[in-house]
Amino acid sequence: MRIEEVQSTTKKQRIATHTHIKGLGLDGNGRAIPMGAGFVGQLGAREAAGLVVDIIRQKKMAGRAVLLAGPPSTGKTALALGISQELGSKVPFCPMVGSEVYSSEVKKTEVLMENFRRAIGLRIKENKEVYEGEASL
Repeated sequence: MRIEEVQSTTKKQRIATHTHIKGLGLDGNGRAIPMGAGFVGQLGAREAAGLVVDIIRQKKMAGRAVLLAGPPSTGKTALALGISQELGSKVPFCPMVGSEVYSSEVKKTEVLMENFRRAIGLRIKENKEVYEGEASL
């Protein structure tokens, strides 16, 4: 088994959903600017996400997770991306779709492990050697 580093995508421009999000759009006091960093509105949610960013920066959130819940199209993915942008380019953002996890083609654990590997920036490859030939008696 060989472990190698995944190439960074920061140099390549990708067009995807939420490419306009550049951060949480907070001022120096942690208050949300009505229109800032690609966000419009969601002041309370952005300020709460700012508190999460502060706790992470103070290294008081190791081994813990944040659950963003709500109906479709309420900005959960945008907030997660904003948190990632605030924490810097070394913090990966790996969105997952529920249909990926519950696919009948791939095991759930395989999908989750692949996303964990992507999040930590590793790709694991297995090399197998196959010997071919004839045996005569």
